[in-house]
Amino acid sequence: MRRRTLHRVTTRIVAGLALLGATVYATACAPLPGGRTVSVLATWTGTEAEHFGKVLAAFEDRTGIHVEYTGTRAIDETLRSDLRGGTPPDIAILPSTGDLAQYAHSGDLLPLDGVVSRQDQYGRPWLLRLNRKVYAVPFKVNLKSLVWYDRSRWWPSPQEMRDPLSLRTGGRARSVWCLGMQALRSAGWPGTDWIEDILLHQVGPEKYRKWASGTLAWTSDEVRQAWETWGRILDASGLDRQGRRVALLTDFSEAGLGLFGDPPGCLLEHQASFVIVTYPSGRDVDFFPFPSLPSGKGGAVRRSVVVSADFAGMFNATPQAKELMRFLAGDEAQRIWPAIPAGAAFSANLGVPPDVHSVKDPVGRKVADTLDGAAMVCLDASDLMPPALRDAFGDAVIEYLSAPERLPDLLTELDRVQDRVKNRWRPNEQERKDLLSFSCPGPLNRPGRPIRPVKPNGVTP
Repeated sequence: MRRRTLHRVTTRIVAGLALLGATVYATACAPLPGGRTVSVLATWTGTEAEHFGKVLAAFEDRTGIHVEYTGTRAIDETLRSDLRGGTPPDIAILPSTGDLAQYAHSGDLLPLDGVVSRQDQYGRPWLLRLNRKVYAVPFKVNLKSLVWYDRSRWWPSPQEMRDPLSLRTGGRARSVWCLGMQALRSAGWPGTDWIEDILLHQVGPEKYRKWASGTLAWTSDEVRQAWETWGRILDASGLDRQGRRVALLTDFSEAGLGLFGDPPGCLLEHQASFVIVTYPSGRDVDFFPFPSLPSGKGGAVRRSVVVSADFAGMFNATPQAKELMRFLAGDEAQRIWPAIPAGAAFSANLGVPPDVHSVKDPVGRKVADTLDGAAMVCLDASDLMPPALRDAFGDAVIEYLSAPERLPDLLTELDRVQDRVKNRWRPNEQERKDLLSFSCPGPLNRPGRPIRPVKPNGVTP
């Protein structure tokens, strides 16, 4: 009979500004026979840690290897501190591929060639590949190009789904859009998601690739237009300066609760698929894909979407770490979390079809179908950026909400930060090409799943 390790989860608040945030340690009640152990660091705490614990329990059952898991919202600071102290985790699962690329460049992150043998389980660009070596595999995917609403409060019309600039509250709520900019890990990122979606849906994947990989200037017409469009959308929706100041003080996980007030405080939330876990259970929530926006070029378009992903990489090449990396990359492990109702986890593994999502989770199934039906999938641009530029992007979003007239100065400063980062990191030519192709890896291309054409507004016919 297989022996399942019971996980005990305790929560600590890490002292010190550098490690501010909730940290969860999941440890076994007793060591497994043989004393083999592997350490894992990721961002998941609370319910997410419990869901990931099911994956780790399956690995322990299968191998007898004990997993020591640490989940922290301050993952960047924690990993850098561990690396400086010479005690990195065996495996880290990071949402920032920009960080992973720099760790690969410095030699801290180890290549996975020869470790993850079934690389054909992913479309080739979905693996973080630098200098012709694979360094990380996607474990959990979140679809970002979504607009959420409570169907019991409001059902947007097809016109309102097509054109966010046409949205007005009409006395139904204080503002059309729910907005919260605060977050433990990086304040301002909900606003960077807006800029990314608008840019992709205005000018398409090729310009998005160049911007995400640092070869399109922040002061370019395309990038400036995306910022200005976001400002016009917020202005049109009734989010005045007072509302923006409130958004600056609101945690992103609480912003969407305005959907469910009586009367509602807001009608729509632009947020990733993981937001579903923050909504009250039992509510009739639904979403529509972020629409394509006018770009001055007519004609039909094929839907592109922005996603974020948590990528697993190896920092110590122990036999146990290699075994866990192989497991995390395989379809057995990648089916576990998506199969949990309302688990809000999705997979880029070609062996994990949308119907792995429970029939009790129709919204999750719809998210998976939307992801599978995308003609182009682009990774969150801020996650691809080096940490200093990513943080400056978030800071600029916050400043723009406070003082939109400062946009030219903010974009000029972001160009300066980008130049400083390039001079400090100095990626080689092959790394530049790899990051350019990685920013928009393409459709999932799951076998038997055709890409569906869509109308010019980006809404499925």
